[in-house]
Amino acid sequence: MSRYLKGRGFALRTVAAQLLATLAFSVLALAIDQQIAISLFAGGIICVAANLWLALVAFRPPLGAPPQKLLAAFYAGELGKFVITALLFLLAFKQIALFQHATYAATMILAYVVVQAIAWLYPLVRSPAGRR
Repeated sequence: MSRYLKGRGFALRTVAAQLLATLAFSVLALAIDQQIAISLFAGGIICVAANLWLALVAFRPPLGAPPQKLLAAFYAGELGKFVITALLFLLAFKQIALFQHATYAATMILAYVVVQAIAWLYPLVRSPAGRR
């Protein structure tokens, strides 16, 4: 049995699903336009990186840790996710000229939202009640 909370593996599988979706969206978008593919990839990777941080930090305390430690880990994970997301979007907007165009910036943000929705929907699809 893992020394970590049971949810850690599930959280990492969710992040893996987000990464696969990001790669699939980006590859499919190459057929349309390279800049759109880059925008989709950037938005998806920002989401994946932030959620990976959350999954690693929030599920770091070992089984049997005091509730205060578990709660602190989730708060640290959420705060880090927020900071990572904000910093990566800021870097993308400031350093990548492509995102100065509203169309590509909107595509990047849309990709972030769609990939984040996977984190919300994946537990519903993978739960026993969702498989009926």
